[in-house]
Amino acid sequence: MAFSLGGKIDGMNEDDNRALTSWYWYDWANQAFALTVGTVLGGQLITRYFNLATGGSSEIAGFNVTGTSFYAAVLGLSMVFVAISSPILGAIADRIRIKKKIVWIYTLVGVVFTAFMGVAPHLDANSAYRLLAFCFLMGQIGMAGGNTIYYAFMPYLAEQNQMEKVSSWGYAYGFAGGSLILILHLVVLVTGAFGLTDAYGPWTLTFAFVTTSLWWLGFGLPFFRNTPEPEIANERSYGSIMEAVGDGFNEVRSTFREVKKYRILVIYLVSYLLFYDVLHTVGGVATSFAENDLRLPVLMNFVLILLANIIAIPMSVVGGMLAARYGAKSVLGGSIGVYMVVLILATGFAPLDLEDDHDRFDFRYDYDSESDEYVLSTLHDRGVKGWVSKSGSGDEEFRNAFLHYMIEGALDGDVWSDSDVERTRISVDEATLLESEMHGMLDHRWSFSFKGGILDGDHSVGNNHITIIEGGPIDWWPNFLRDNVWGPLNFGVTLQWILLGTMVGFVQGSAGAQARSLFAYLVPKSRTTEFFGFFGFMGKAAAVIGPFIFAFFSAAFDTRFGIMVLLVILVLGLILFPLIDVEEGKKVARQADIDAGLYSEEE
Repeated sequence: MAFSLGGKIDGMNEDDNRALTSWYWYDWANQAFALTVGTVLGGQLITRYFNLATGGSSEIAGFNVTGTSFYAAVLGLSMVFVAISSPILGAIADRIRIKKKIVWIYTLVGVVFTAFMGVAPHLDANSAYRLLAFCFLMGQIGMAGGNTIYYAFMPYLAEQNQMEKVSSWGYAYGFAGGSLILILHLVVLVTGAFGLTDAYGPWTLTFAFVTTSLWWLGFGLPFFRNTPEPEIANERSYGSIMEAVGDGFNEVRSTFREVKKYRILVIYLVSYLLFYDVLHTVGGVATSFAENDLRLPVLMNFVLILLANIIAIPMSVVGGMLAARYGAKSVLGGSIGVYMVVLILATGFAPLDLEDDHDRFDFRYDYDSESDEYVLSTLHDRGVKGWVSKSGSGDEEFRNAFLHYMIEGALDGDVWSDSDVERTRISVDEATLLESEMHGMLDHRWSFSFKGGILDGDHSVGNNHITIIEGGPIDWWPNFLRDNVWGPLNFGVTLQWILLGTMVGFVQGSAGAQARSLFAYLVPKSRTTEFFGFFGFMGKAAAVIGPFIFAFFSAAFDTRFGIMVLLVILVLGLILFPLIDVEEGKKVARQADIDAGLYSEEE
């Protein structure tokens, strides 16, 4: 009997419950990637390395591409293959018993490239962001592609009236498994593997990527051992792979032609395309936004995701109970409404003015009376080389003006090396010169502060610093909230981030679970993999479109405007909800199953 944390169905036999709980365990397994890599480290590290390589931004085809918009584009690109292949593979899997084989191949792809991501932290920034982006892209394909077929098992695992429970418990397992390994990674990163290496250093990051890979593979095995391949009503045989693929293409064309017969399903899919577009993008780019626009430490990204997912574990189950009583559509609509509030607040997130808060400045000089020198420390202890690009055009003027105060050596080459030694101490005379120059050259994205000695209290903030919010189409909104809400309440970006995590935690499980269970109600069981492949296509199409839309508007305007565009898309998806008649959709799906011979008229 497979070990179970809950979610069994009363009245089902032991073998069926073992198959069901083993299906849950695959959610437990792959959420290690979804949380540690897809939500926390992937976006944060790709953004950081991109910014280090380019100096914060790069001009591409007339667009100002930042770390956040670059990462969003990678996220969208990763879904292109899955979006194209999902409906074809789904159609084939409804005719040949290969669902588990397809999931296994996707799993291996995800596992292998997740492990390879552990190489990137040991490379220079230029190489690191490229390798990390490619491996992340492949890992996302492995997870998202596998999930598309994996979801199609759900209608076979329990009766239709149990779909809310099954879907909700699957999400609960996923949040629990992902959170557990995320806690392990947090402890190892913060302690430097309990003192064996540097905190947040390359080896701790390698540990996180490799253990994510092993967790995914190991806990995914019960699904492949214990969950049976679903029965196929009209199984076919093919003489070659190309024949099967050709039949898959034909079936997809047929699905597109026939989908108009399922009017309610079509309306739901259009709504799903819109709201999932936003939900997926928000989850994907959150940590990149935190790194690029809020300069939050890595620890806070872990805190956000842990907080959201720990709350989501019980709330996923509660959401299933509420859906059983009030309907999946009602719970899903309420969850989307909360996401709307989250986006409204997120566009208004803003770091408080630095004022005299010495510890919040990027580069801090503290007077040491014993040596009569100023000692340099940096925000989040990353060091100068952890913030400033050595060759990127975005930091060129800053390098020319200030780097000789901060780095020893000739500064040869395009990437930081061990020969570039950070100057942690400068004389009072040098500090006085730096203080004079920092007020005259403000065309950069950094801040300086002095504490103690003759320069006590003197500070400077560059015109492109994250606290300077101006020039964007909706910059009035974060400035308004900072002046009237965040500032008066002393509600800094750390507390703003925790607020976001709490709100998302209450609804993210319910949104995903009820979106999945509502679709399961509306599709014919006789064509479940094909339709779930189509469902996957819509989801992955949204996963492509959403990040690309966000990347485009973020590059053309700024990140906050990109978030506002997502809010508009979310509202459009919610507007369609009154047109989704669930009972009518169920009747149409059941009639299709009767016509296919899966049920008789009397059943």
